[in-house]
Amino acid sequence: MSKTPKNLVFIFTDQQRFDTLAAYGNHKIRTPNLNRLAEQSAVFEHAYVAQPVCTPSRATIMTGLYPHTHTLTGNNIALPEDTPTIAELVNAHDFQRGYIGKWHLGNEIFAQHGFDHWISIEDNYVKHYSPDKDRSQNCSYHHFLKKHGFSPDKDGLDFSYFSREFATRVPAEYSKPAFIAEEAEKYIAENKDNPFILYVNFLEPHTPYHSAYDEMYDPDEIDLPPNFDKQPSDDAQLKYQAIQQKAREGAYWPLEDEKSWRKQIAYYWGLVSLVDTYVGKILDALKEQGLEDDTAIVFTSDHGDMMGDYGLIAKGVMFQPSVRVPLLIRVPGVTDTNPTIEKPVSHIDLVATLLDILGQPWQGRTQGKSLYPVIKGEEELDENDVFIEYLNASIKADGQFKGVTLTGELHQKAMATYPKPTAERTLITEDLWRLTLIESGEHELYDLNTDPYERQNLYHDPNYEEQVVRLTRKFQNWQTECRDGIKFDLSV
Repeated sequence: MSKTPKNLVFIFTDQQRFDTLAAYGNHKIRTPNLNRLAEQSAVFEHAYVAQPVCTPSRATIMTGLYPHTHTLTGNNIALPEDTPTIAELVNAHDFQRGYIGKWHLGNEIFAQHGFDHWISIEDNYVKHYSPDKDRSQNCSYHHFLKKHGFSPDKDGLDFSYFSREFATRVPAEYSKPAFIAEEAEKYIAENKDNPFILYVNFLEPHTPYHSAYDEMYDPDEIDLPPNFDKQPSDDAQLKYQAIQQKAREGAYWPLEDEKSWRKQIAYYWGLVSLVDTYVGKILDALKEQGLEDDTAIVFTSDHGDMMGDYGLIAKGVMFQPSVRVPLLIRVPGVTDTNPTIEKPVSHIDLVATLLDILGQPWQGRTQGKSLYPVIKGEEELDENDVFIEYLNASIKADGQFKGVTLTGELHQKAMATYPKPTAERTLITEDLWRLTLIESGEHELYDLNTDPYERQNLYHDPNYEEQVVRLTRKFQNWQTECRDGIKFDLSV
C-alpha cells in the first residue's frame, strides 16, 4: 500500500495547449524534463479547463468551483475573501503553503487565501488592486531584475516597472521562469523538513510570445495545423471571423501568411521549451533534497492557445486547442506504471483529487470529485461528462469587438448577434461529443471521434436531432445540479 505524500508541488503554465508534450504526441518540441515527469505520472489524455480564459480558469483550479459559482467569469476580478482555495481547505497545521508566480485573482503581489509564502512576478495588474492596498509596491521579480542591474522601462501612476515585453528580452537566466524556479528551489530547501504545498505558475507560453529561446526552432520545420487555411463551418460562431481579423491585423504582429505563422509557432514552441528548462530545476531540487518519494507533483495549464488552427490565435473559443490542456499527476508509488486516462476530465476535479491524495477531507467541499481512485486503478471513469463556461463581451457602438474594429457587413452582423454579453456553455461527453450552446443562438455540435479538428457543425443536421436532444438533456441536468441559471433559445 502506498503512503500518503507529505508534500504537493503544483506547477501550471499559462496558455499551453495539450499537444505540446511528447506524452500527447508532439516529439518535435524539446521538453525532456516534462517528458520524464510524464513517464512517472498518470497522463490525462483529454483534460479540459472550466473556462478558456485566465482568471476564471485559475479560480476553478484553486477552488474546485465552476466560474458561475465562484463568480469570476472574466479577467481581473478578485477572488472573494470568503471563497476558499485549496490552501484554506487543508488543515493549516499540517502544511506550509507557498505560492510563486502569476496569480491573476486580485491583489496580485499580496499574500492571501491561505498562502503564507508569496512570490509575485507581475506589476501590470496594479489598477485592479482593492482600495486598501499600497499601489506603490513592486512585485518580487521587479526587485530581482533591479538587483541584477536592469532598469525599469515603464512609468506607471505610482511606480516604475518592467513591462512584460522587457522581461521577454532578457537572457534566459534572468527570465521569469528562471526567477520562479530559483524561488521554488529556495522554498523546497527551506521546507524540506516540513510538509508543504507549493503552487508554481509560469506566465509562459502566454503573450508576448517572445523569449531567449526565440531561435531554438526553425520556422521552416514547423508543421502548420491541418485546418490552418480552413474556415469553421458556415454556421459556426461569428466571433471567429473577428479573431481571425485580429490575427491578420497584428494584435501581436501581422500574421498574414504561412511564413509569419510558422515563425509565430516557432516562438511559442521556444517558450514551451524555456518553461521545461526551469521545471527541470524544480524537479531536480526535490530530488536533491531527498523529497522525490514524498512529493505529489501536478503539471497542467490554465487554458490552451489556438496557435494557427483555423487561423485563430490565443484563447476564448471552445475549439480543442483552446480548452484542452496537458494534465500530469505524479504520486510516488502509485503512478510509477505511467497509467493513461483516456476519458475526459475537468479541472473542476483537481482540488478534490489533491485533497484526497494528501489525506485531507474532500467530500462536499467543492463541485468536483476525487479522481484518485481512478489514478490508483480502483475505479473506472464512468459517466464523467465535462462542462465548460464562457462569457463573450458585447460589441461596442464603434465596432470594437475582440480587440479589433469590425466594419461593413461583419460589423452589422456582430451588432445584431452580440448586442450584449453572451453566455456560452460546452458539454464534452465521455464518448467525445461536443455540444456548445450560446445565448446568441449560434449552437454547435461536433463528433470529436470522427472530426477531431471540429470542421463540421452537426447541430442543424436533421440526422443528429436525437443526439442534440440527448446532450441537451445532459446539459440541463447539470444546470439544475450546479444552479447555473443561464437560459438558451433552443428553437434556433
